[in-house]
Amino acid sequence: MLRLIFPDTRYLSSYIAALREGFRIGVRAIPSEEEIQSIEKDAFDHFESFNRQGGTFKAVDGMTYPRVQDNTYWLVDDKEFIGAINLRIQLNDFLAKHGGHIGYGVRPSMWRRGYATNMLSLLLEKAKLAELKKVMLTADAENIGSWKAIESNGGVLTSTLPSIFIQGNTTRIYWIDLL
Repeated sequence: MLRLIFPDTRYLSSYIAALREGFRIGVRAIPSEEEIQSIEKDAFDHFESFNRQGGTFKAVDGMTYPRVQDNTYWLVDDKEFIGAINLRIQLNDFLAKHGGHIGYGVRPSMWRRGYATNMLSLLLEKAKLAELKKVMLTADAENIGSWKAIESNGGVLTSTLPSIFIQGNTTRIYWIDLL
């Protein structure tokens, strides 16, 4: 049975396997083998970092922005880690243009099986519980699986803009009405 949970060490071995496959959320960098070994040694600190609140982050545009309230969830079945999804309750200036309320990723060995669509559907229920009326998501124009998952969940393409993450690519901006 598929479900969203907070990161949990019960799924550490399959999460580590996913990292070694090249798993990442959105445009985050794929961790090096050294970083993966560090996570294996101290998973608790790594898991805690997912849902730390406050502080700032430096974006790819070189600017520093405040972190927003967010939660990271894992999509799991009874045995293994499948993917991760992040819900941002508010947007800062950077996210309002380049990231949106939701970012997600599915481990490469599980692509093209509908997991992104299911994971997003489950998270939209949490967004409703957080009393969000609509959510913004972005997808690289070349990531057809991502924008199909968004559109399958009611996403409406509202604009496009040049990607600041991948030179020469386009970012598709979507909104999903939760009312």
